[in-house]
Amino acid sequence: MEKSIENIWKEGFLKNEALVAPQVNNLYTKKSVHLIDRFKKMFASNIRWIIAGSLALLVAAYFAGAILAGLLQFLMMSYVAYTAYHELKALEEIDKGENSFRYLQTFKAWIENSIERYGRMYRVVYPGLILIFYFGLWFSDLLGSLRLKVAESNDNLIFGMHLYTTLFVLVFALIMSIFSKAIHRKDVKLMYGGILHKLDVALADMKDLSQKQ
Repeated sequence: MEKSIENIWKEGFLKNEALVAPQVNNLYTKKSVHLIDRFKKMFASNIRWIIAGSLALLVAAYFAGAILAGLLQFLMMSYVAYTAYHELKALEEIDKGENSFRYLQTFKAWIENSIERYGRMYRVVYPGLILIFYFGLWFSDLLGSLRLKVAESNDNLIFGMHLYTTLFVLVFALIMSIFSKAIHRKDVKLMYGGILHKLDVALADMKDLSQKQ
């Protein structure tokens, strides 16, 4: 090739920071759209897994004799899925007609805002799920014989539960609430790390090219 992709980019970018590159649109815009489409598919898949998982836990709770706990976790995870669905709708509203640089910038801003919103929500969701599982399992029919043994052999009880175990679970739930944003950010990096890395590289490359012109 007489001209490298980098040279085409350098020639195509305008000098007014709009970063519109006509000669690159068919190449880089498609790459940008493909990157975000991959993220959307993974995000939508995670929503389906949340719904399927919460339904499976509801069925398991029914057979374990902990239907109330099962219903509470199902309602909580349904709210998470509902919130995620609306986050996905907001992502789909990003204008693909913008140039690639603006498109990717808007996408990255959406990710950061989404992480902040989820972080606030998970301050309640994380400890809520921990407490639902603990209390639900302890008072389930499945652990009826264990409750009886603990009640007969231990004086350190609170509402029929082992005191120190209950305190440990409460402290753990509090810690999860305090660090919910950091934990969620780690989860996002774990699930979408490859895509987010490519996003950062693409934005850095386009910004660097615009400055070299």
